[in-house]
Amino acid sequence: MDNRSTMEELKRLGIGRKIRALREEKGIQVDTLSQQVNITPTLLSQIENDVIPPTLATLLNLARVLGVKVDHFFVHETSLDKIELTRANERLSVAKSREADPARMTYNYQALAYRLAGKQMEPFLVEFDSRIEENPVPLSHEGEEFCYCLEGEIEFITDERRITLRPGDALYYYSNVPHVLRGIGPGNPKGIFVLLPGGQNPS
Repeated sequence: MDNRSTMEELKRLGIGRKIRALREEKGIQVDTLSQQVNITPTLLSQIENDVIPPTLATLLNLARVLGVKVDHFFVHETSLDKIELTRANERLSVAKSREADPARMTYNYQALAYRLAGKQMEPFLVEFDSRIEENPVPLSHEGEEFCYCLEGEIEFITDERRITLRPGDALYYYSNVPHVLRGIGPGNPKGIFVLLPGGQNPS
C-alpha cells in the first residue's frame, strides 16, 4: 500500500476523528491522554488529524483509556449477527509509517473481523517491511496476544528476551510485558495476530 492510499484509507476510516471525539466527549486534554497512553502530545495530535496512524499497541491503549473496544475505530455499522464473514477485499488496512519518514511504511495491519458487535478477540493480519531499520520502543497494554508466523521471520523483543518466529511458529504472551515486534526478513514477513484486550476503563 503506498502512502497516498494509506492516507485515503485513514480519512475514510476516520480513526483520528473518532479518537478526538471520544477525548473531547470525556473532557480529556491532549496532554493528559498522551501521558496515559505513553506517547507525545505531538504524536497524539498527528494521530487525531489522521496524519500518522496509531500502532496497534497505541490503539489498544487509547481504546482502554477512552472506554471503547478496538473495533470502534474500524466499524461504520456494527452487526448484531453471531457470525461475521470478511472477504479478502473487505479487510480494513492501516499502514504504520516511520515517524522520521511518513512516506515509508514499517508495517500494515488489516482488521479481519471488525463488524461483529460484542466480540472479545480482535484478529489482524500484519505485514512488516523488513527493509526498514528501526529501534522501536517496547510498549505494553492490557490483555493477551497470540501471533502465528505465516511468512518470513518475525522478531519478538522484550527487555529480557529476543525470540525469532519462523513460518509455522506460534507465540502467546501477556501484553502487559513491554514488547515490540518487527520483521527481520526475508521480504515482507506476515503473521496472524489475535488480541484479547484487557478490561475497558470507563473513566
